[in-house]
Amino acid sequence: MKPKIRLALAGLYHETNTFSSVPADYNTFSIFRGEEIEKEYGNSLTTNAGYLAISSSYDNVDIVPLIFAITGPIGTITKDAFDQIVGELIQYLEDQGPWDGILLSLHGAAVSEEYSDCDGEIAYRVRSLVGPDVPVGLSVDMHANISKKMVENTDVLTVYRTNPHLDAKERSQECADLIVKTINGQIEPVMWLETPPMVINIVKQYTGDEPMRSIMSNLLAVLEKPGVIHASVAEGYPYADVPEMGMGFLTIVDSKEIGKDEANKTAREGAQWMATRAWAKRDDFNNDIPDPDQALLFADAQHNPGDAPIVLMDVGDNIGAGSSADSTHILAEAQRLGIEGYLQTLYDPASVQECIEAGVGSDVSLKVGGKTDHLHGSPISIEGKVRTLFNGKFEDHRPTHGGFQFYDGGLTAVVDTTDRHTIVLTSLRCGNTSLEQMYSAGVDPTKYRMVVAKGVVSPRPAYQPIAKKIILVNTPGVTTSDLEYFEYRRRRGSLFPFDRTADYLPSRQNQ
Repeated sequence: MKPKIRLALAGLYHETNTFSSVPADYNTFSIFRGEEIEKEYGNSLTTNAGYLAISSSYDNVDIVPLIFAITGPIGTITKDAFDQIVGELIQYLEDQGPWDGILLSLHGAAVSEEYSDCDGEIAYRVRSLVGPDVPVGLSVDMHANISKKMVENTDVLTVYRTNPHLDAKERSQECADLIVKTINGQIEPVMWLETPPMVINIVKQYTGDEPMRSIMSNLLAVLEKPGVIHASVAEGYPYADVPEMGMGFLTIVDSKEIGKDEANKTAREGAQWMATRAWAKRDDFNNDIPDPDQALLFADAQHNPGDAPIVLMDVGDNIGAGSSADSTHILAEAQRLGIEGYLQTLYDPASVQECIEAGVGSDVSLKVGGKTDHLHGSPISIEGKVRTLFNGKFEDHRPTHGGFQFYDGGLTAVVDTTDRHTIVLTSLRCGNTSLEQMYSAGVDPTKYRMVVAKGVVSPRPAYQPIAKKIILVNTPGVTTSDLEYFEYRRRRGSLFPFDRTADYLPSRQNQ
């Protein structure tokens, strides 16, 4: 009988928008421990689901879920939250060890008040605890700002290959499989990270279109090279003002198959080949999308009776990238232009409460949205009737961005306005990544001329199948596509496109 392999599963998952005014304190995190992790994620398509599933591929592997903390993309993690969560994570590892391997479920773009590279710091603390001989695996989001510290303190690091993220489970299962093979002595992974000085605009990160489609084709070519067991492209996260911000290219090679020297050479050449080809396309990642008035007028002219809705992506209020969820910039223009048949969500707990007090079927006059800060517009006056109220909890078993199954928008009110708009008001920030958000509230999005989805790529799996056309809209906010708007203080100095004279020379040492 094969000896049992015990793998610990633990993580802190947060995409930090350092320009957001909403801090990620301890109370913003949902924390799952032990069996709660399997109950929440076991049937999903998330990173955790992939880790949990590896035990079904081996008859001698036990996955022990310890702790997983997650909150939606908002501002910087407070020192107290980081210390409490990571302290508990390390304590669990220490108390329930020894371990044959560790599986870390991290985002890759987390920032705390104390650490600009939270994910690297967590990996470092785990490595310091378990020592150099216990394999550590890490699977991260495609928006990760991959750091040298992450690579140095793990044996296997994998990255999603799709944006929208539809392969989170597949990538983490691959990571876990490589860790098991490392434990069994079947492989000896060698990794090389290459980080050219370039940041790519969020509006050009959809992997189904150019230029990212070609970048991902390059990755597939690297996978064909002898000894290569994994390759990754991280698009980076431009709203985290950290030195690590930018694209990352990673190759993993089995040194047991081709020897350590050749493995290092192959890993380096693979990562640098991908990076060099991406660098040559750097000008293709520019921002070139319309403002709200241009987008609305174009959509209005394009839509004919009986057409499917035109979906407007509110880039500056990208909830999945840490925005406020209450931007009113597009709504204000829709009112000014007299646009009808318009649907969108707004985070506005106060207005939800007013609707609850008024009751279903009642007429209301509200000032909605624009209440988080001064970046996302002003509150907009609306008049209308409360159509429905519901608790905001819904689930989706179809493929969604990130593979999540359970969602919660908090107490939710649907208001049909006198100018033929429908506004779905939520009490919690909840991204527009599932149509069930609408259907559960009694709203059929296919019946509208225009639907606003607050995001760039993440709403596509839900909304692209019902859309006549998708239009990205350049709006102000903490996720605006105008990166020149932000005052970066910690990024690398010579970094494209901020410095158009920046140059890339492949590194001689592993980054």
